[in-house]
Amino acid sequence: MPVQVIYITALFLFLAILPLPSDFYSLLRVIVAGTFAWGAYRNFGKKLLFLPLLYTLFAILYNPVIEINLAKEFWIPIDLVAAIVVLATKNHIAE
Repeated sequence: MPVQVIYITALFLFLAILPLPSDFYSLLRVIVAGTFAWGAYRNFGKKLLFLPLLYTLFAILYNPVIEINLAKEFWIPIDLVAAIVVLATKNHIAE
């Protein structure tokens, strides 16, 4: 995955703390779930155990098919943590 996609994912996660239309959040779920699913796939074969599990957790949380509905107050810290995780571990996701 190109590093630009990781930066776009982080940007979308930071924008998610703003009150935006529901279509944005649908697109956010697709982008974030795809990025974290790719990160989990890339890291399951490695000796690291924590990162693939963390990526899988976020991929499930942002799953666009079976949505987990939480209040906005819960999503804001989750979005911020996800953005920080994706930026801090970009070398493990990018090719």
